[in-house]
Amino acid sequence: MILSAIRAIRSRQGPRSPWTRPEGLVVASYNIHKCVGTDGKRDPGRIVDVIGEMSPDIIALQEVDTRFGERKGLLHLERLEHEHGLVPVPLSKPSAAHGWHGNIVLFRKGLVSDVHEINLPGLEPRGALVTELDFEDEKGVRIIAAHFGLLRRSREQQARAIVDHVRKHRERRS
Repeated sequence: MILSAIRAIRSRQGPRSPWTRPEGLVVASYNIHKCVGTDGKRDPGRIVDVIGEMSPDIIALQEVDTRFGERKGLLHLERLEHEHGLVPVPLSKPSAAHGWHGNIVLFRKGLVSDVHEINLPGLEPRGALVTELDFEDEKGVRIIAAHFGLLRRSREQQARAIVDHVRKHRERRS
């Protein structure tokens, strides 16, 4: 469904992606729902195809790991790198999980200068992955990948925790 919508937009606009800006980066966010599509089928390859259609320079993904038991990554990271040049931001501890509380940042341009893995408040385990990327033109960017909880109070607390973190590290734009 998503791929067909992207293709329809492209056919009306020509070959340029609707997300591109000639003067800047293409940045996207995508909740991949543990690689399960609207048809109920788990298909990590389909997720790689959708990401490829978007052609992002940076993408924040949510729900990239299994939720219960040992968290395990669900993406085809090798295929994302081989076909689209996207690599994951390194985390502090290697594990079977791809992300931090199910969040991952993939990028193709720039160098990672800093990564913050933030535990967020709430009833269920949540986190934010804050990534600082530097580029050749000496401008940097801060990307925040997060997936807020379902309860309003939890979301408010989680947003406040991220804002507090950003205020402590003002040297970047988010």
